[in-house]
Amino acid sequence: MDGQEATSRGDNLKVMGLLEHVDELRSRIFKSVLAILILFVGAFYFSEHILNFLKGPLVAVLPKDSNALHFTGPMDVFMAQCKLALFVAMVLGCPIWLYQLWRFVEPALYEHEKKWALPFLVSAVLLFVAGVAFCYLLMVPWSLKYLIGLGQNVATPIITVSDYMSLLTLLMLGFGIIFETPIILIVLSMVGVISAESLKKNRRIVLVAFFIAAAIITPTPDPVGQLIMAFPMWLLYELSIFIIQIIDKKRNATLNP
Repeated sequence: MDGQEATSRGDNLKVMGLLEHVDELRSRIFKSVLAILILFVGAFYFSEHILNFLKGPLVAVLPKDSNALHFTGPMDVFMAQCKLALFVAMVLGCPIWLYQLWRFVEPALYEHEKKWALPFLVSAVLLFVAGVAFCYLLMVPWSLKYLIGLGQNVATPIITVSDYMSLLTLLMLGFGIIFETPIILIVLSMVGVISAESLKKNRRIVLVAFFIAAAIITPTPDPVGQLIMAFPMWLLYELSIFIIQIIDKKRNATLNP
């Protein structure tokens, strides 16, 4: 029984050739894009209400009695609503495209690892939503307070709806993806690309890379803002190592009783 399970991964990979993998990937991408497009239509209908909600952090840092957002062209608001609707569709559709991602990598897993589909999906969705919420509740207010406070010393703030939505969606989507780090590393470990030992060995290099990435991505040059972004990345990395070690122990116990 153990021998059959140990060879199941190789058998599954042999069955699927290169063309089959390409077709499978194309099918998963198509289903994900279709779901996002359907959600995009619904999100666009409510985009005005969503936009009024998301401009809350900006209103909180602007001078009183000032208009929160401005537009300089007839298409600015429409394009901002499209960006917002696409972002909302990606957030709401994350259970669908994360499930499609799991189904794509599933043939490379052992039989007992395939039973983790539901925990994988639930964890991935929760982490993605947590990343978006973390960014909106902490990173965005901090960044706006710093940047607008800095700019008010020399000029009057006139924030366009297009610029604000571009910054907001980029940050929140980026944090959503960053919070998927444990899921990505765990899946790579399950298919044999990385191991807990390799992650431990490269811990210092990865930590430096996190701070460099935070310095590039963070819209504020202050070290506090960069620390706010780098710390969750490091914490998620350490969490990934811990979970991978547990999975490896269970896998070894199953394959070598």
